[in-house]
Amino acid sequence: MNKINPELQLYARIPDPSVRHQATFNPKKYNSIQNRVNSDQDFEKEYIQELIDSGWYQMESNKNILSDEMRGRYFKYRLNGNGLSNVPLGTFRSGGIVVGKDEENGEYINYKAHNGCIFPLQLKDILEIYIKDPAIKNAPKKEKVYRKTVYFNEVGKITNYPVYLKSKMTDNEIVVYYGKDAYAARKFTETIKYNYAKETGKWEFL
Repeated sequence: MNKINPELQLYARIPDPSVRHQATFNPKKYNSIQNRVNSDQDFEKEYIQELIDSGWYQMESNKNILSDEMRGRYFKYRLNGNGLSNVPLGTFRSGGIVVGKDEENGEYINYKAHNGCIFPLQLKDILEIYIKDPAIKNAPKKEKVYRKTVYFNEVGKITNYPVYLKSKMTDNEIVVYYGKDAYAARKFTETIKYNYAKETGKWEFL
């Protein structure tokens, strides 16, 4: 038996008046990030890439959101189009911070949105969930952490200092970079991007 009344998802939520906004914030003119993601494909690509670059990644299983470790963590998600809201498949939601969960049946969580509203969210309505690796906050600002396929430019002028990666299709070693000297080749092999590709095999040429 469900602990949550599905009709609760239809009720309007009242924003928390204590939530602080910038002095220039105008709720009547504000176009939220999630609205822009859902209405502008170009902006969506840029925004998702920005999330990936700053350490956000897709959770392997949506059920992991029920973990006790998720309480107090921020998350974002997409809907599968089967809920009472009747939104299209893949609709993006900015989410918020996990504040509770269904302890008995594990069917939903409660989260606090960025405007202070508390929302129940049923797992059966979720397509995918994104969370941020908490370790990323300690990483150098210029470094990127990759969670999906990374891409390399086609190799340029041939030199005596090639750098190789193993092809995931043929298992052969393929040149992905030619350094102008030994130092340049070595620096390339020290990058996060190269080492991620080497460890996971998730790389391709542009």
